Amino acid sequence: MQRYTGGMLRIVVFFALISALYSKSLDVNVIARSAILMNAETGAVLFEKDSRSKAYPASTTKIATLLYILEQQKLPFDRLITVSADALKMKHLSKEVAPHLLIPDGTMMGLMKGEKVSVEALLHGLMLVSGNDAANVLAEAHAGSVPQFMEELNRYLRETVGCTRTQLCNPHGIHWHEHYTCAYDLCLIARKGLQVPKFRQIVSTMIYRCPKSNKRPEVELKQFNALLKKGRHHYPKAFGIKTGFHSNAMNALVAAAEHEGRVLIAVLLGCPNSGNRYQDAIRLFEAAFKEKQQKKHILGPERILTHPISKTKKTLRAALAKELELTFFPSEEPQCKAMVHWEALSFPIKKGQKVGEVHLIDEQQRVLKKGDLLAKEEIQGSWLQKLLSWL
Repeated sequence: MQRYTGGMLRIVVFFALISALYSKSLDVNVIARSAILMNAETGAVLFEKDSRSKAYPASTTKIATLLYILEQQKLPFDRLITVSADALKMKHLSKEVAPHLLIPDGTMMGLMKGEKVSVEALLHGLMLVSGNDAANVLAEAHAGSVPQFMEELNRYLRETVGCTRTQLCNPHGIHWHEHYTCAYDLCLIARKGLQVPKFRQIVSTMIYRCPKSNKRPEVELKQFNALLKKGRHHYPKAFGIKTGFHSNAMNALVAAAEHEGRVLIAVLLGCPNSGNRYQDAIRLFEAAFKEKQQKKHILGPERILTHPISKTKKTLRAALAKELELTFFPSEEPQCKAMVHWEALSFPIKKGQKVGEVHLIDEQQRVLKKGDLLAKEEIQGSWLQKLLSWL
């Protein structure tokens, strides 16, 4: 049966909130040249310090390599890859000038030419011991060559992750003058990574036993991130992600921590020494995790919303069935707006009948809260409208 709606189609209307919401950034002093703290679920930024400024990422580059390889799913974890001579080329021994060439004092997994290693082992070697050699081997296996891999990776970061201030020239982070990013983009990469279960599993692994290969016996790979290990900088709420260092970048850290279901990501770049990055991360995490949630009244039944009924002189008056309230941490107080969804209705409209909904949405268009709109009074249609509503 076709229902006549009296011109009342399902309509979406925005209206201004009575009081706008603005988050209060955490008050924390950090030593890092640039820093950011972000909620991994919502993307809310709790703290920033020059987070969009150009910076060298050093080995934190490897989180982008890991994420892209896992997302593309081209390399089965049990596949054995033969290590090529090209992947192990050293900059000081080669006539070639290329950003992916290795350096003698760089961190290595210790791979050998002709060695057959599983993708699973290479991914753990990439992250736990920051293997520059593992990065090159994975890039070659994935795309055929390191330059081709970098072309694909940069496109992915730009188009899928939303990194607008990033240009990576190699998969490991060895210094190259045109290889750069910013703290904000690294945070986006880490946030995307934490949505991939295998990514989180690898970055939080403490010890990985690399199986015996055709060239080497079993090797034990140990986590380098001091936030995860017993010692001066141990932070029980942390579970990853990656450290980095070279003289141009200084000390870098991308870290994630969780407390009572709230997952936060901290990025610290340009720290003078290794301890600074861990201290900064702990200060940021603790400042956020000590926050108490607040509740704020947004909209209540006292606010009357009206909607003209087309092709009639009547106006629908409605109000919320109950108050809409938001609960949030002060540093994550959302900027939101209300959106009214008017239902498709037929006459008569009864008092107290649901006629729509109010949605509170944030800047990412996520619905934070919903509330039913109820008619304030009965509205009778004309005899013709009543007749048509039953046809």
